[in-house]
Amino acid sequence: MDDSRFSRGDYVVYGTSGICMIEDIRLMKFAMDSEKSTYYVLKPESSDSSVVYVPAKNEKLMSKMREVMTKDEIDSLLLGMKDKEIGWEKDRRIRSEIFHDILVKGVTQKLLLMIRCLYMKKRELIPLGKKLPTTDENTLKSAEKLVEEEFSHVLGIPGTEVSGYIRSLLNVSEH
Repeated sequence: MDDSRFSRGDYVVYGTSGICMIEDIRLMKFAMDSEKSTYYVLKPESSDSSVVYVPAKNEKLMSKMREVMTKDEIDSLLLGMKDKEIGWEKDRRIRSEIFHDILVKGVTQKLLLMIRCLYMKKRELIPLGKKLPTTDENTLKSAEKLVEEEFSHVLGIPGTEVSGYIRSLLNVSEH
């Protein structure tokens, strides 16, 4: 195999597909004129019908696949972020680009910093009788979904309890 970091039956995080089980690692040929090469066959937990094929030789696609974090890694990550933050970008278009880039890259620490930034902005707007712009609210939901899936899987808690867990360790209340 081209990359032996992962084995059949392992759980991994793959880009925006979230938690996936490696169902198989096999030689496959997708194009008529191509040679057979090794593919990871991933089954996303969030979908009964989806299957993702990741070519082991494609470094760009393989870089989107990583091991699922452990509870200690999650706690350490959250506790190490207490003094870090992403500043609020006032220009909605620029902010949207920054947040989109964070979502696409899927780096957990940056996702958590973005979630924290959005929680804090949301909390700031409530006393003024305002809400987050729809784009930011949707970004928050997308980021929470990506983080919730992995944290729920690792911590053994329902996804609905993950945001409370994150907020408690980051000392950020929703209201």
